[in-house]
Amino acid sequence: MTHQPHDKPLLGILQGRLIPRKALLELADSLGVFAIAITPDSEIDPKTKTIKNVVAVQGGNTVPLPSVPFPHVVYDMQFSKGKGQKRRKHFREIAKALNAAGSHFINPYNSLGLVNDKVAFGELMSRNGISSPSCYPYSKESFEKLLSEHESVFVKPVSGNQGFGIITTTRSELGIELMYIIVASCDTEIERRQRWYKPENVFAAIEDIRSDEGWSQSEYFLQPSVDYFPWDGRWTWLRASVQRAGEGRLGVVGIVFNYLHCSEYGGRHDDPQILYAKIAENCDKSAKDIEYACARIALATHQVLEDAIGQKIGELGMDILLDNNGNPHILEANNKQGNLIYWDPQYAGTQNPGGFMNPEFNERAKAMDVNRNKAILQYAEFLAAKALNSGGV
Repeated sequence: MTHQPHDKPLLGILQGRLIPRKALLELADSLGVFAIAITPDSEIDPKTKTIKNVVAVQGGNTVPLPSVPFPHVVYDMQFSKGKGQKRRKHFREIAKALNAAGSHFINPYNSLGLVNDKVAFGELMSRNGISSPSCYPYSKESFEKLLSEHESVFVKPVSGNQGFGIITTTRSELGIELMYIIVASCDTEIERRQRWYKPENVFAAIEDIRSDEGWSQSEYFLQPSVDYFPWDGRWTWLRASVQRAGEGRLGVVGIVFNYLHCSEYGGRHDDPQILYAKIAENCDKSAKDIEYACARIALATHQVLEDAIGQKIGELGMDILLDNNGNPHILEANNKQGNLIYWDPQYAGTQNPGGFMNPEFNERAKAMDVNRNKAILQYAEFLAAKALNSGGV
């Protein structure tokens, strides 16, 4: 469907790169919904309430649009990873202007400090009876004590940043492994570094990494691992996508099983049923019981966060650890979930396009991606209609 320059977009997507959110634009186009991507090249004019240099998909084709009115609803997917301070400032100014002009946000504008403050998040979960790994102050004494008691300890920045700044320390027969994420020299590829240290040298090595990577000015805390269930010795966790959709309904759109597989950032995604079944073999819970427990804790966490900020939240990605007894623990919530978290198109054209251990998961994974995008569009329509009915934008 072709839209005219004066048409007001339903949805504006704040996104540094077009490709990760192109599927959402394509879905909107197929449904006759006007959605745009707001990129680093976009410019705003608060006086006329227009945005210049945006991108849309119309009639199946990606087209640049010279100018459109401010959108009814904003989906802020711009991450602050890496060192792109100029880009971050650019998108912050756009988001601020859109909020001031009355655009609504899928996730409330500038209101999710509890999600980004991992210590405050953990304390909130504890007060509400939701199991979450404990947090401890960052110091040499605390770190060495925790590492002597636990197989792994996470060294984390208080303000989350899509996994950047986190240093994972793990004991093994070879010594202490330090693992963390950096932006490679090409500014797009993400890689992991691993080093082995003697126990007495670990904290100094962590301080050196923080200094070398520019993380030393950030406030840090310590979080020991729970008795998590490993997959072939790898770290495992679940990502549950909790979203509001049509009429503002809240639900779990999909859950994916993640495990550390190679140097790619974020681990490898796979079929969660495999993980449920494996854990169920050695505990008194069925795979279905474990699945339901994960969905319940994800929804409960979302509700607690909404109650705490007093506003509805459109989308959160819940990271859940499962222990050896099949009990779920909330690791953290993410208000910007990342891109293509279920189905990876880089494997397209192969026998197993998603690269999953269970190839039959391909179709379900693709369906979850579609459902996730549908929920975004449905909730955007709900917010826009609600605003119009109340005399808003």
